[in-house]
Amino acid sequence: MRRITREDCPPDTLHRLLAGVTFYKELIHTDQTQFELLMSLTQFGFAEQGETILHKDEPANILYFLLRGELEVLADDNSTPINIISAGELLGVMAMVLDDRRSASLRVKTRNAILAGVDYEHFRDISDFSMFTLATKLSFFRMLTANIRWNIEKNRFANPSHPLVSRLRTIPLFSGSRDTPEELEALRVQAHVLAELLCDWNASPADATALTNATVQAAATTTITTVG
Repeated sequence: MRRITREDCPPDTLHRLLAGVTFYKELIHTDQTQFELLMSLTQFGFAEQGETILHKDEPANILYFLLRGELEVLADDNSTPINIISAGELLGVMAMVLDDRRSASLRVKTRNAILAGVDYEHFRDISDFSMFTLATKLSFFRMLTANIRWNIEKNRFANPSHPLVSRLRTIPLFSGSRDTPEELEALRVQAHVLAELLCDWNASPADATALTNATVQAAATTTITTVG
């Protein structure tokens, strides 16, 4: 994947590509200074058809947004595709939140791809607002939790009787004041708990009934204050 510089692609073009990314779009409308800061830290990349851009077992500290093109999800670099990622989707949320390595490789499918990437280190410390404000970090973690929940809901729709559905139901709603440091903490923990749930779900046997009752009971004991 080749790095795109502002000389390669004018800022106006990059802004248009980011118009479909809610996180960036919100900052454009609410805090232009924070948006410009985020833009200065965002890495833009270009990849050609057939190119493998991310590899299984690599560190996952960069969160990527697919701005243009389609990607194939591969169990490893040379395997048959197991899924397709379309423009507008996030890449590597689960591994990033869990501080894990990437669980799959990604290859450009049908056309050249453009991606935007931002380092998680800029958001990891939820008590540090010297760079990004509370409002910006809230928007970032709301995006993460919404993305993970969406993937869990897709799994639940495909298999509503899966035993891990009961684990999702144990997560209570956040009852405190919105737009506060307490909500940010709740979102951070929620993202981690949901990512663990999705990881366990993806690793479970195709036949969900193969999970033992003990595993399900242990999972159901997980509780966390969350944001609905």
